[in-house]
Amino acid sequence: MRDARMNWARNITFGSPRLHRPTSVEEVQRLVATAPHVRALGTGHSFNTIADSVGDQISLADLPPILRIDAERNTVTVGAGVRYGELAEFLHREGYALHNLGSLPHISVAGACATGTHGSGVTNGNLATAVRAIELVTATGDVVTVDGHDLKGAVVALGMLGVVTSMALEIEPTYDVAQYVYDDLPFSELQENLDEILSAAYSVSVFTDWRGPLMNAVWLKYRADTDPRAELRWMGAQLADGPRHPVPGMPVEYCTQQLGVPGPWHERLPHFRLAVTPSDGD
Repeated sequence: MRDARMNWARNITFGSPRLHRPTSVEEVQRLVATAPHVRALGTGHSFNTIADSVGDQISLADLPPILRIDAERNTVTVGAGVRYGELAEFLHREGYALHNLGSLPHISVAGACATGTHGSGVTNGNLATAVRAIELVTATGDVVTVDGHDLKGAVVALGMLGVVTSMALEIEPTYDVAQYVYDDLPFSELQENLDEILSAAYSVSVFTDWRGPLMNAVWLKYRADTDPRAELRWMGAQLADGPRHPVPGMPVEYCTQQLGVPGPWHERLPHFRLAVTPSDGD
């Protein structure tokens, strides 16, 4: 009987008859070389069947984490199954940071990069733009390292080139971030001042349920050395008087610290905290 595995949102049931959880690169090589059809499975946050297979699925979650910093090259090599929140905590302890993070720190490094997952900020590239090298297992079971000019087209490859086992990401010195939330931004202001609003901070997110003339909230995240100290009114929106959840009515304790309190980059750039699962997709 097939294993009824589901994605995070519970709107996709994977039909692959076999799921493997290898604990070494050598095991990945054997699985890939002998399987006629195989797909890598990340943390299941995609809202589609991209990770499904008519044959075998390979989860990378049990591979060695590999957290290794190269200070001369300003890179960190990380195992493909490591989640961004875990990588971020390690980097911060060592005095380093990534340029960006997604709203969920629970997503895997390899899966997020392979699917072009984004953070925010008009001058910040998505997560894949930090990749400087990838190690992957090809269809023949060989281990190949791709870097330099060859990276073009190989990073956001949707898993089609092979099973990625580790990646090297560009890093920078650690930094603090302060975030503010504004309620009820008029949609007319967003239309008329879109560029100004989206470039107002290091990272900007706008949330709406499309049910009225107001955006539910705008989240502005500033690097602490550029924090302008938020005004009570901005673009017709009101500075929030308490913490907010992107989905009104959901528990705010799931979310990262707001109200302009500065803190480490990895505890502010995501909207949600690593220590909790914000929801099951509902």
